Parts: sequence; C-alpha cells; structure tokens
Amino acid sequence: MISAARTGPRLTALVALFLASAAAAQPSTVHKTTLQDTPFPPPVYHTATVRTVVDPGGEVAPHTHPGVEMGYVLEGHAVLNVAGQPPRTLAAGDSFSIPPRTVHSVGNAGPGALTVVSTYVVETGLPIASPAP
Repeated sequence: MISAARTGPRLTALVALFLASAAAAQPSTVHKTTLQDTPFPPPVYHTATVRTVVDPGGEVAPHTHPGVEMGYVLEGHAVLNVAGQPPRTLAAGDSFSIPPRTVHSVGNAGPGALTVVSTYVVETGLPIASPAP
C-alpha cells in the first residue's frame, strides 16, 4: 500500500507530465506555406515567398531572419513587435519590412484569421527563420 505522504508528490508529478503532454499535443495556431523558393540572386542568396496564416488569438513567436523580410497583410489585423520600435498595428493592405537579424513577432489582433505573405532574401544554406535568442 502507498502512503498518503508519497501519493501527493507522485500525483503532482503525474498531473504535471499529463499537462505538459497535452500542451505539446495542441495544434499550432500558425500555419506556413512556402509558395516559392528560388536561388536568387545566386549563388550567395535565395529568395522565398511564404504565406502565413495565424488563427485568432495566435502569435508568431519572437524570431529572426538572416536576411530581409518584406511582408504584406492580405487579411485580418495584427500587432507587429520589432525590437527597438513601438508595437505597430497592421490591417489588410498594409506592408512592412524587417531588417536582417532583427528580433520580431506578430500576433493576430482580430476576430478572424490573419494572413500575411512575406518574401525573404536570405543567405543560401541558412534557415529562413530562427527562434530569438
């Protein structure tokens, strides 16, 4: 028989493990689709165009790119956070540019989906995006 003193910590550990597993299993609120990826201008750079859809309440976590990002909001409302700048509200029809290696994030600030199309010009062989340090 297990004593009550030993059951509490075991139950707490089991609940924590269950909650961590459930959080990891939840679907992402950010959906990315690469529309184009081509070596341009070769051989040093490649250019990619990506459609990002952020579900209501979702956020693209802080990250950087090894090159410039030029984006256009197709639908929805967003708050763009760029290191060293005040938050910027964006809506359908707005565009933005992020300098290379600049930490930034974007959150869906509207009731519906946020859809952004971005073009990245990055060094060949490097990932398009990396989590912020």
